[in-house]
Amino acid sequence: MIGLTRKELYGCRFMTGVLILLLALCSGTSARGQAVPTFVGIRTFMGAPEVTNLEELHADFAVLGVPFDEGTWGWPGERYGPRSMRESSQEYNHDLTEGFYYIDGDRTVLKGKRWVDVGDVPVMPTVPAETNQKITEMVRKIRSKGAFPIVLGGDHSITFPILRAFDIPVTVIHFDAHLDTWNGARGNLDHASWVNRAAQLPHVKKIVQVGPRGLANDEEAAGNARKAHTIIITAEEIHRKGVEATLAQIPVAENIYITLDVDVMDPTLAPGTGTLEPDGLSFAEIDGLLRGAVAKGRLVGMDIVEVNPMRDASTRTEQTAIRLLVDTLGSAFK
Repeated sequence: MIGLTRKELYGCRFMTGVLILLLALCSGTSARGQAVPTFVGIRTFMGAPEVTNLEELHADFAVLGVPFDEGTWGWPGERYGPRSMRESSQEYNHDLTEGFYYIDGDRTVLKGKRWVDVGDVPVMPTVPAETNQKITEMVRKIRSKGAFPIVLGGDHSITFPILRAFDIPVTVIHFDAHLDTWNGARGNLDHASWVNRAAQLPHVKKIVQVGPRGLANDEEAAGNARKAHTIIITAEEIHRKGVEATLAQIPVAENIYITLDVDVMDPTLAPGTGTLEPDGLSFAEIDGLLRGAVAKGRLVGMDIVEVNPMRDASTRTEQTAIRLLVDTLGSAFK
């Protein structure tokens, strides 16, 4: 380095750093948790390979975005949820076949699993019926290829067209601050009424609603939930009795579909959503419930909905949702 100017010296150090990074990336070794800087690369979910042609889909997990919020009665912005979750997921960008390591218990989950990101459903603005049809078609195609569908919303109305894509008996475990059983406008599908339609699908055998609370529901919604014979476990009851007592109320089922509305969590944990309600579930509660719920049957699909990045500049809502997803899948697929 003798005889180099300061500018030349800094240039050498920079190039050395770049070479070290390239060698690390090309060496075949992978650091689970975060293998590359979070600010580089194309944004796929956790850095998973992108597959845009579903005919070429060969994976265990297929991540599908639904950037749609035309079904919301509250704050708009959930259409940006898939993009924001992909961005936040870069914290876990690594060779996903290496799995995820937990220092607690010195264990690794999901090792050997193949992930892909299949992009977004084509959204037809102001024509929700067409968007919903595309959702059903794409989820059905993902399942036909033997992949597990992970759907990133989007408002909660998207869960109905997702469920419509299944042709097997399922029990829906619905985590939410709201019952989503309001009547709505005639013929309308929105995020406050989708459960009414889902309950009428012949292959939906049971709906378990976990976390409704406070002033976020009314007699109409509760009455419609009773007519649909859903099991309701309120957030207040979970606080009083704990996770294990709550899980004991969830029936064993052949197949389970989980829909996670992030507003089931307390707003201090997940402020990035359109309909905030105090006294939600803590991270320990929701994490324990999700991990325990998958022991009730075979998990066949999952969605995360109502993420609204316009209400959470910290991005902790998205980061928490992604962690919950990994924890859930890690418990379901050993």
